[in-house]
Amino acid sequence: MARVISITSLILLTLVQQKMVAQACCSAGTPLLSSLELSTTPIRSWQFALSYEYNALRDLISVTRQLDDDSRRRTVHSALLEVSYGLTRSFSLTTLWTLIQQERRISTPGTRGEFVRSRGFGDAVLLLKYNIVPLNIVSQREISFGIGSKIPLGRSSLTSNGILLAADMQPGTGAWDGILWAYASEGFLPKLPLNLFLTASYRFTGANDRYEITSQKGYRFGNELVASLGTGYRTDTPFDFSVLLRYRWVTADRFSGSEVPNTGGEWIYLHPGVNFKLSNDFSFRLSGQVPLYRDLQGTQLTTSYTASLTLFYTIAGSTLSIEE
Repeated sequence: MARVISITSLILLTLVQQKMVAQACCSAGTPLLSSLELSTTPIRSWQFALSYEYNALRDLISVTRQLDDDSRRRTVHSALLEVSYGLTRSFSLTTLWTLIQQERRISTPGTRGEFVRSRGFGDAVLLLKYNIVPLNIVSQREISFGIGSKIPLGRSSLTSNGILLAADMQPGTGAWDGILWAYASEGFLPKLPLNLFLTASYRFTGANDRYEITSQKGYRFGNELVASLGTGYRTDTPFDFSVLLRYRWVTADRFSGSEVPNTGGEWIYLHPGVNFKLSNDFSFRLSGQVPLYRDLQGTQLTTSYTASLTLFYTIAGSTLSIEE
């Protein structure tokens, strides 16, 4: 009898989820892959990057067409701490820690509508980077690769009024993911005060049994590719500038082996930024992001714009009292 009730509940939950409009946001709202854009770290040096990102989801998109509907709104506040250490001249280790708060509001004529908030620590990332072509005084070219994992530290079973929140409203995914990472840059000093850079990350997602029924295959977020191509411009002032195009491709989520409607798609964003250098070790960056192109599966509530602030701090290896 208990098994019949469980299966019936699962079917109902599946039907409800198929009618929902997904938010189309990576790793339950946390911008993990798009945050992994720093190069490798010099030997015995520490690099810290503390970021806050505000993500406003206001656009309701059906495939490529924006609908005239402002009844749904989502806001994602993300705090991210990236810590990197140079193990050797070729290898460095990066960790990424996240804290997230999500807010969803649905307005219905004649009613008070619905408001849901969730918050908590999100999933973490552990990434080992290998510098194939390091920077030196002769060449301004750098090429690096990395491999790692997303660690499911965030909770994925939060409830509201006793009802399990949707997977994309949870702070974590509840699943282990594999990550591949690549970085390349080319400088042109002293002829030109700019550099070109390319980063790419790919995430192979795992599954999470949200309903604790072992015969089911669980919920799996779509595999994700994030690639950015940009340029940075140096000035003779403390201010530097950057602009990049960011491409994001996500396959549809899957639940119990079947695709979840209204998930997955392609995005292209314009991402300008300004950096302010306070010292050789400390700087900060203001940046934003706006969509240029979206081709989504079904109808989804997706990002209208993001705004972020990042603080950078470096402890150079030469200042540390560690013997060769």
